[in-house]
Amino acid sequence: MQDLAISPRGGERAAAPKAKITNTRAVRIGKRLRDPVNRWIARQSLIGDEPFVDPAVIPGLAELGENWREIRDELVPLLTERNAIPALGEISPDHKAIARDGHWKSFFFTGYGFRAACNHARCPTTSALLEKVPGLVVAFFSIMEPGTHVPPHRGVTKAWLNCHLGMVVPDGPGRCAMEVAGQSIEWREGEWLVFDETHRHEVWNERQSPRVVLFLQVRRPMRLAGRMAASLLIRAIRRTSFVQDIRRNLGAR
Repeated sequence: MQDLAISPRGGERAAAPKAKITNTRAVRIGKRLRDPVNRWIARQSLIGDEPFVDPAVIPGLAELGENWREIRDELVPLLTERNAIPALGEISPDHKAIARDGHWKSFFFTGYGFRAACNHARCPTTSALLEKVPGLVVAFFSIMEPGTHVPPHRGVTKAWLNCHLGMVVPDGPGRCAMEVAGQSIEWREGEWLVFDETHRHEVWNERQSPRVVLFLQVRRPMRLAGRMAASLLIRAIRRTSFVQDIRRNLGAR
């Protein structure tokens, strides 16, 4: 999704057109249907409906975890240029409400079938490992600068799960943690944290250096009807302004 995240010379990224928030009829209908549809998806789940999920039950995560140091080696040069990595709220209108201050940055690889070829090329080991993850919906390095606070919110669908692989977790005073369904949890470098984003969650980095995770959304293991519904949902989301505005803003294909 993000071919223009960092310029070839490592300088400042050219300013993207200002994202326009479009409340389409499809989005309004989707919000009304979210809760009943999610209750149905929960009944289709093969892994239950708890806020946190055992990473071992998600195909493809183990190999990424085993190679986390190689992934971090590709991340480190990007962090020296992170002024050129866009804030999530800048490129995604849908995230403006929870990413207003520019402290939450994102280096995208893949999103809803759109592939950021330039970013994949800069991180070939990471790219090759991501290609092996079945049911991958979204993948990016999620960079939270010091002072980041993501207010309480919940995601749209249980059809996929959020997966965080700790890359850089700063030490020191202050919270560097996430609260999901009232339970506080901290990241650990080289370890997965998998959760259902439809549960209310909140995030902080109050320490003095960035917190970085490899952020994936992957399809929830489900029965056949649930898998078919998830495929239809991805196709529908690809056509909404949520994805199409971002794609145009970043010149992605």
